[in-house]
Amino acid sequence: MIFVVTATLSAAACISVARPYQLYPPALQPLAPEQVSTLTGYVQFVDDKDVSELGGSFDLLPGCHVIGTPSHWSERSPVSYSVVVATTGQWTFALPMRAGHRYRIEVIVGVVTGPTAPLTIKGYESDLRGTQTREFEHATSLKDIEACKQEAARSLGEGPGVSRP
Repeated sequence: MIFVVTATLSAAACISVARPYQLYPPALQPLAPEQVSTLTGYVQFVDDKDVSELGGSFDLLPGCHVIGTPSHWSERSPVSYSVVVATTGQWTFALPMRAGHRYRIEVIVGVVTGPTAPLTIKGYESDLRGTQTREFEHATSLKDIEACKQEAARSLGEGPGVSRP
């Protein structure tokens, strides 16, 4: 359930572009965007590591990564200056990430017809040009995570049954 709260904002929003936080072992040279997978959005955990204090954008090596969302979400409307607040519970996504692709976990708010509105959370994959290539639902069982590991192993050329940590 989400609640809409109206608030007056007095400070101007500042926009800064930060480099994604590197969630892979340091390399001698930074890896190029076509060598990594970039993750953004409604993310708190990546492979059981709490990343909430590390910014909102992460570079990972290709492979299967298990993503956990926070339990609470809020967003400010730039038009009406209202704040939408929701208790979502933690959602888990198993994403078979590919090199040169971007992934985002997004909260989608349905039609607001009063103080509450429906919402869902989805994962999206896009290529470096920004073209959306896949959509992901949340994982509902350990079988979803195992399927992610198998798909990632196949795409990395490691063969069936071999998975990366």
